[in-house]
Amino acid sequence: MRSRWLIALALVATATTSAAQGGNTLEAQIRARTRVIESPQTSRAERLDAQADRGVLFRKAGQFDLALVDLTEVLRQRAGADDVYVERGMTYVATRQRVLAMTDFSDALRINPANRTALSQRAALYRAQEQYDEAIRDLNQAVALEPGDPWAVSERGLDFLAKADFDAAIVDFNRALELTPTSAWTFAERGVAYLRSGRPGQAVEDLSHALELDEGDAWTLYARGIARTKAGDADAGSRDIAAAIKVWPDVAVAAAKDGIR
Repeated sequence: MRSRWLIALALVATATTSAAQGGNTLEAQIRARTRVIESPQTSRAERLDAQADRGVLFRKAGQFDLALVDLTEVLRQRAGADDVYVERGMTYVATRQRVLAMTDFSDALRINPANRTALSQRAALYRAQEQYDEAIRDLNQAVALEPGDPWAVSERGLDFLAKADFDAAIVDFNRALELTPTSAWTFAERGVAYLRSGRPGQAVEDLSHALELDEGDAWTLYARGIARTKAGDADAGSRDIAAAIKVWPDVAVAAAKDGIR
């Protein structure tokens, strides 16, 4: 499937671009935290709070080395700060240091088993390593903690889809769409679940809806082309496939990795 690991990295890149565009705001916040950290009137607790905040701001600004310095120093003095472990883990994710990220998310959960962000982030790492059962286990816990979290539900659907458990995937995508009815991504993934489970007509419907919400998605357009062909409309399928390849020449290779053939 289109890995949410890659989507997460894309979001980091987007955040970094946004930070560059609106850098004055982030830089001002970083300077404000720095003043607190360096002030002789600041208490130890206030200094650590400000340093944790600054580490998060550095991460959002794409200054990952500085983020790691701040967050590591906070953890040296606050070994039980589960949220800081999560923030440092997310920084390791952004720098593609998966082993260190996994360790931090696991440490956060050792301290606080109810940390939903740590559960979701660790599940994403398990998925990147194709450890789908482990990812589902974490997401089961995340969903139990917050049944109304569409991200965790749709993520679990993605793992079921990767395991070819199509019915379970569709159940989760149905629930995610109840919570976020305008999610093009979820419509597309449910469409693929229908396609791979031999229901091309339902796949065409979902993929078409996804394209209404995000018309520029070549991956979804290609998937609809395959679904239309399998549903008996070869001409429309060929048009979709050709249009998708024009936008993204390697889309067929990417789709094949997701079981779309």
